[in-house]
Amino acid sequence: MKEKFIDEIKDIIGQSVNWMKLEVEYAKFTVAEKFTLLMTSLIIGAVCVLLGLAALLMLAFAGVELFKLIISPALAYCAMAGIICLFILLLYLCRRPLLLNPIAKFITRLFFTPKD
Repeated sequence: MKEKFIDEIKDIIGQSVNWMKLEVEYAKFTVAEKFTLLMTSLIIGAVCVLLGLAALLMLAFAGVELFKLIISPALAYCAMAGIICLFILLLYLCRRPLLLNPIAKFITRLFFTPKD
């Protein structure tokens, strides 16, 4: 009777160790998956920012050409620089709802929301 009880305890301990190994492996795969999603989002975001900056540069030059029809070229460049500075100021003033909150929600959803 005592040997059977000891064998059952050894079996339970062996299954517990095996279960813990599987849990650690699952945690590793989960972290790898989430890290991959995060890095993919960062890369896509960086590419979009670079393309957006190129588009903004082209729009700025188009605006300068438009302003050249009305005012002198030097003032046209100054006017476009002022408009871009206003957009930067607006982005800085609205950084929380435009940048911080969406990024925080994305990272929170990525790391703390369980899968279905």
